[in-house]
Amino acid sequence: MTPEEMSDLYIRIAFHYESTIDRLVGKGLLDKDVVDTHRKTFYDSLDEEKLRASQKIRSQTEIMQHYVRAMVCGDMVSLTKIAKQYTDDSPGYVIQSWMRSRNTLEFLRQWENDMNGEFDDRACEELIYQAHTTSLTVTPSLWIRRTHAVGMRVKQGKGGGVSAYPEIAADFHLWLDPAERLALLRLSQEIRSNGEAKSCN
Repeated sequence: MTPEEMSDLYIRIAFHYESTIDRLVGKGLLDKDVVDTHRKTFYDSLDEEKLRASQKIRSQTEIMQHYVRAMVCGDMVSLTKIAKQYTDDSPGYVIQSWMRSRNTLEFLRQWENDMNGEFDDRACEELIYQAHTTSLTVTPSLWIRRTHAVGMRVKQGKGGGVSAYPEIAADFHLWLDPAERLALLRLSQEIRSNGEAKSCN
């Protein structure tokens, strides 16, 4: 990788990072004070990564996984509160409806396999099969108990509810908000088109 290509890579990484943070802050999923601290750590770490000239440079995806997850996934986000913002239905019912989708379960499965070394993928596969061949309802509690998932937490009693890491909360939020999902897809297409245009120049 040439110095020019390396510089372009890190510019794109910073752009993706800032876009992700701005959206999460704008939707109230992250506190601005926390973000300010994480932002400094992110750019300090990025500078260190750039200095490792003797090592093979990581791909953009690997670097984003390494840094953005470390910055963003520090605190859990309440899915219960998000659900209340969009519907008068029971938050628990809304979350269960989200988890009825095979795509949701496969997304949660991918997240856990990436982030959780104790995740029971075989139990997950059995649970997905049962959910789509029987009347079994997959709840957050069942998901956690059967698969040893760590991406979501359930707190019982007064002030309780379901919380999740920001990446999972973002998926839930996009499921609830089609307009936001469309905006994100358009942003992704714009970024991809700009990248392809640069590569052709």
